[in-house]
Amino acid sequence: MADLKRSYAQWTMRNNRKLRFRIYRKLQGMLAMNEALSRALERLWYNASDMGRSPDRPAALALQEWLKRDRAGETLSEAMNNWIPSAELYMIRAGEESGQVSNAMIAIMHVGDSAQRMRQAIIQAVSYPIFMLILLAGVFWLFGVNLIENMRKAAPKKVLEAMSGIAGVSDFIMDNGIYLVIFIAGFMFLVAGTMPYWRGFVRTKFDKYPPWAWYRIWQGSSFLLGLSALLKAQVPLKRAVEILEEEATPWLRERLHSAREEILRGRNLGEALRAGGYDFPDPQVALDLEILSERSDVGGVIDVVTKEWIEEQIEVLNIQATIVRTAGLLCVGGVIAWAMLSILQITTILSDMQNSGSNSF
Repeated sequence: MADLKRSYAQWTMRNNRKLRFRIYRKLQGMLAMNEALSRALERLWYNASDMGRSPDRPAALALQEWLKRDRAGETLSEAMNNWIPSAELYMIRAGEESGQVSNAMIAIMHVGDSAQRMRQAIIQAVSYPIFMLILLAGVFWLFGVNLIENMRKAAPKKVLEAMSGIAGVSDFIMDNGIYLVIFIAGFMFLVAGTMPYWRGFVRTKFDKYPPWAWYRIWQGSSFLLGLSALLKAQVPLKRAVEILEEEATPWLRERLHSAREEILRGRNLGEALRAGGYDFPDPQVALDLEILSERSDVGGVIDVVTKEWIEEQIEVLNIQATIVRTAGLLCVGGVIAWAMLSILQITTILSDMQNSGSNSF
């Protein structure tokens, strides 16, 4: 039971960003006031466990283990291993290397907030087309069930001919809808599942277009914000890129490895990013960094450039989402109008037949 509670607490901590950031915010404040780490963790545990009355809460279990491991001589990053995402863990480790754990926690929260905004913009751009497809499929399915099938049982030949277009689409949805849903879902899972792993020259070409371009933007912004935080914590550029490479996905590791090799050859950050030919994180950003990387406050420069780039990309994503939303509404409206015109045509045919004295029914 204890192992189960611990596993659940670890899962909760890794997936509950607000819970982690609440702990980071308090811990950062205590460390900034030069409070000992052990004492800070102990106070946080009392707070999270409601003065010891609820020790099984995920945050309380996490802090209790961090406190025990700290007292056993381990570093904070070692104590937090498996409790927080790797992207945050390497920043804690970098803060320990530079002696600025407090600043590392500020950087984690800054990176997390920016990455969250980027994710929300991407989700907004992706979710609406999916909703439109489902809505269109539902419209055709309802026409097939409630109108077309009933009309086929007794409608005259002219009526069947009039509704042949919409009937064909509706039949396709009804006969193959489940396979279409499986195909779309499978394709989405395939794309999402391979994004962190697919590498090479062909992938570089795909990274210019959505949804692969969205992944490049998201990972690129996280990389630059993390790099800026490490450089501000006085971590050397080569070591900062190496730390980020250690915790990166295969796709990102390929790009960071190339950049690190170029840095070892004496190139600055912008030159190193451009030399690989990956257009990572963005060709224009790499050009800006090539000029600005010579400054002594390169960490602050990267932070400013990255924030501007993120704002631009979020604006672009929001514009794309608006275009897709408008196109989707026009598409749905067009389909509904087409269906209504078909019904109107059928009504006109039936009215003409009735007026001419037809006994088709």
